[in-house]
Amino acid sequence: MSNTFADRLARAMKLKGVKTASALSRETGIERSYLYRLASGKIDNPHKYVERLAVATGVSSHWLGTGVGDPYDPEPEKPKEPTANATMLTHVTVVPPEGDWYEVTARVPDIFLSEQHKPRDKKLYEYYYVPETIDCFTGFTLLVVERELRPGPGMFLAQREENGKKKLCNFLITYKGLDQTNTRQPDMQTIGRVRIMDYWELDTKI
Repeated sequence: MSNTFADRLARAMKLKGVKTASALSRETGIERSYLYRLASGKIDNPHKYVERLAVATGVSSHWLGTGVGDPYDPEPEKPKEPTANATMLTHVTVVPPEGDWYEVTARVPDIFLSEQHKPRDKKLYEYYYVPETIDCFTGFTLLVVERELRPGPGMFLAQREENGKKKLCNFLITYKGLDQTNTRQPDMQTIGRVRIMDYWELDTKI
């Protein structure tokens, strides 16, 4: 059975009781000659007019434009557009190459708006920032860490004491079948699992 745009337009017009291209032209404001070409199949798909034609004939624009589904199917939900430059204000632990760690209030990417990453509880997450390259991370690295430890592979953030100073480090847990490989050293104190690691220039001038 043919399923061209012209076929679907003819069916939509019949369902609505629109008898001619002239009547549809008056209803939509689309040029009559253009509608004749649509109805005769000379134009395969009028992308810019699909919504207008669907509204005028009372059918699904998705069905009219693609032929998928039925004329009165509900419109599929459109994916949400990512929020540009979405940030949130939070506490961040800064780990300089020398000296003590310190905490600042700064803007970081708001992962809680992400459709891909669905955190369960904001209180479980902490933020660590490496402004300059150290042993295990390059400069401008922002780490989002989940403190609740659950089984599974991944990179974990840890700290160790060296000459009386805290040092940031990491270890990996991997699996091959049921066998676990763990690179954690005995002197490492686990902070949490790294959920997101990204380059970010932290602005502390709030």
